[in-house]
Amino acid sequence: MGSFDSTALDREIGDANRVLLDTSTLIAFHSTAEQAHPLARHVMDRIEQGSDPLVGYFSVVSAVELLVRPIRKGTPELTLMHTFLTGFPNLTVLPMDLQVANQAATLRAITGIRTPDAIIIATGLLAACEAVITNDEEWKRKMEPLFPRFRWVCLSDHA
Repeated sequence: MGSFDSTALDREIGDANRVLLDTSTLIAFHSTAEQAHPLARHVMDRIEQGSDPLVGYFSVVSAVELLVRPIRKGTPELTLMHTFLTGFPNLTVLPMDLQVANQAATLRAITGIRTPDAIIIATGLLAACEAVITNDEEWKRKMEPLFPRFRWVCLSDHA
């Protein structure tokens, strides 16, 4: 595994308390083969600590994406992922509703971003997340100019 800069990552997250975690961040947390694994692990370690004000959120779309492979592999992997999604401290799933659908459609219409990504981003924006943590450089490039008050944190910038 390569080196990573958790200090710069923490500086970019800043004083944000509510962070949206993209599917790519959650996958990197679960896969030691991912280059961003140490950074994702650092963020998740902070979220897990009750003494750190950082709290994590993820879209129900990310839950769908995270469950596909474990369902294909079978019970042990599925149990592990289900336990993570339902029991990880200070991590909350955000549902999709018509308000999220409307915001996602607007994001897709304006930026051309893929529908699942638009739903995930809309979910976090409407849940008052202050930072979006992803490993998808496109999100930062396309979304930061539209929503500069949010911190668009890309893990690969710190790997």
